[in-house]
Amino acid sequence: MNDETVHYLCKQAVSQAEAGADCVSCSDMMDGRVGAMRSALDCAGFADVSIMSYTAKYASAFYGPFREALASAPVEGKGGRIIPPNKKTYQQDPANYREALREARLDEQEGADIMMVKPAG
Repeated sequence: MNDETVHYLCKQAVSQAEAGADCVSCSDMMDGRVGAMRSALDCAGFADVSIMSYTAKYASAFYGPFREALASAPVEGKGGRIIPPNKKTYQQDPANYREALREARLDEQEGADIMMVKPAG
C-alpha cells in the first residue's frame, strides 16, 4: 500500500504546484514520500516548489478537542469494521525520540525544505 499511496501523493503534489502552490505538504507518514515528491516536482518543472514534511506525528491527547470540535472522533465502524479509538497504531510514540530524529534525517536527505512535528505542545 505504501508504493501506491506515494504514487498518489506525487500526483497531488504536482497538481498543487500546477495550481500555483509555492509549498506542498502531504499529511502522511509513508516511507520515501519526500524523495518521490521531490522527483515528481522536479520532473514536472517545479524545482522551486518547497516540500514541508510531516516528519513526526505523535499520538497525543492534544488531538482530542480538535476531533470533537469537527465531529471527527473515531466511531464504531459499519459492517463489523474495527475502528481504533485513537491513532497510536500509526503515529509515533512521543517517548521514542530516536525514531523522530531518524525520520528527520531521512526527510532531510530526501529533500524536505521544512520539517514539521505534530503536535507541538
